[in-house]
Amino acid sequence: MNKILYIFILSLVISCDSNDLEDTPTDEQPTSQVMDLEATGTLANETIEKAKEIIYGRWNLSNGSETGSSNMSIAKNTIVSPTSCGFEYIEFTDENYILGFVVDGEPFVAFGDYKLNEDSNGFVTSVDLYFEIEGFTIIIASLTNVVVIEENNEIFATFTIELQVPDEFEICNDLEGTYSGEKEEAMDESYTSDINSNHYLLVHTWTLTSVIEDGKDITSDFYADVCYDYNPETDDEEFVEGCTPATNISLTFSSYGTYTFMETGSSEGMFIETDTWSWYDDSQTSFYVGNLDENFIITIESINESDVVFSAEEDGMTVLYNFNR
Repeated sequence: MNKILYIFILSLVISCDSNDLEDTPTDEQPTSQVMDLEATGTLANETIEKAKEIIYGRWNLSNGSETGSSNMSIAKNTIVSPTSCGFEYIEFTDENYILGFVVDGEPFVAFGDYKLNEDSNGFVTSVDLYFEIEGFTIIIASLTNVVVIEENNEIFATFTIELQVPDEFEICNDLEGTYSGEKEEAMDESYTSDINSNHYLLVHTWTLTSVIEDGKDITSDFYADVCYDYNPETDDEEFVEGCTPATNISLTFSSYGTYTFMETGSSEGMFIETDTWSWYDDSQTSFYVGNLDENFIITIESINESDVVFSAEEDGMTVLYNFNR
């Protein structure tokens, strides 16, 4: 996948004490085959399966202050002594969340798994947002009192959020409180495509298995890409001494036109890229990523419930990206 913008997330272990660390959520949570994109309800009255359907989607929390970019990161303090922090959006897919912040006018993101907690009656009490760092997992936010309603043909969510954002952006913890956000419109294909369509098959989280460039296996080079950093003095990418490559690369597509590309396991920390995607045409065999003006198109060579192969033309060569679920 063409990496339009890499955003480095440095290890947060040094900024989190042992009480902040959580076990990775392992509870198997039911998954709906087809999400009701207009589901409403109060999570406290719902089971996990229904609650996932209710929160599924992208919720605008920006109050008109969007940055115009979906590329974000949290954790590495690239802003000295930040003075302001606000929410931009929160998006829930079937498996992950994306929480967008705006810090001193710059966009940042948290991305990871989420867990719906339930009481003894099987009703949802809260939603925990997990953030993974070098094999450890912390809860950076918890949502309670989640209510989703329809009003004047628009869907709104209200919720209370508690935050444990790392020290580098401690100012964002002041955002704790109750919020209301309008649900954004899903992609047209999310309403019109059936379960046999490429759209339905694509909207999941995929794990990279290999990269082939003009018949040559360059998978190891691709995993090591995180170890190269731009040097303005030489105007070139240079290998970071002592760096170890990523051990896992995943790609998530959402029904709301967002993709998230994530590399983990490198000694350099975590890299995340989030941006937009959209179908090239009704055949659903190729799609745009990022700005449409850049005309970067990915082709689906093959896809089924467990595997997908993408191709792209880069520097005059054909690159094949193989993923599975």
